[in-house]
Amino acid sequence: MNGRPKLIYFAERRPEMDREAFRARWREHARLGMSMPRWRNIHRYVQCDAVALPGLRMPTIPCDGVAAVWYRDEAHRLKHIADRSAGPILKRDELETFARPVRAFAVLTEEHLLVPFGGEPRKLFLKVRRNPQVGPGEFREWWRETFGTAFARLLSEAGAGQGYAQNHARRTDDDAPEPLCDCVDEIASAEAMRVDALLAGPLRETPDFPEHVRGLEGVWTEETVLHPAP
Repeated sequence: MNGRPKLIYFAERRPEMDREAFRARWREHARLGMSMPRWRNIHRYVQCDAVALPGLRMPTIPCDGVAAVWYRDEAHRLKHIADRSAGPILKRDELETFARPVRAFAVLTEEHLLVPFGGEPRKLFLKVRRNPQVGPGEFREWWRETFGTAFARLLSEAGAGQGYAQNHARRTDDDAPEPLCDCVDEIASAEAMRVDALLAGPLRETPDFPEHVRGLEGVWTEETVLHPAP
């Protein structure tokens, strides 16, 4: 864990836009956000455009891309959300960009790095949901220590992993609603078919997998780093 809160959202375009129009509009939305004074609280920001890869078995997340925002630390995250000056402008721009408000498909997470990222832009984002009879703390430990260790090893053996992080959902307070999912796994790989084969086969044989995991769905993407500028 790097100590930087990380917000992840699964972008859904307005229905009248095609993929290319949305991509351009999403970048405009990013430029607007980055122009605001409160952006000084942000450490890193990427947009990852969804790509269609035929022949994969993993259930697909119905979205048009994934964004990740790293705050400098928790204190800066709180300063960011406390700054209301940008709110009305950004909310209006959200309505012109996305099918729903961003908060409807976003999750605040803590990042746990298992395999360092080496710059590969092709990434799979996995939305992970636990079985309800398994508590959040128990699931987090099992997913990180048992599943994560096994997945990192198999990625290495298959030559299919250029980075792997688990982003575990966190609540902002006790009264917050249930998060969008329990974890978002992020895998950088140029070998989508190999990764898909691992997820469809050997990894489901990890001890206690059926007892812990209710569902997995994913989306393959191409990452563009927007901040800091390359």
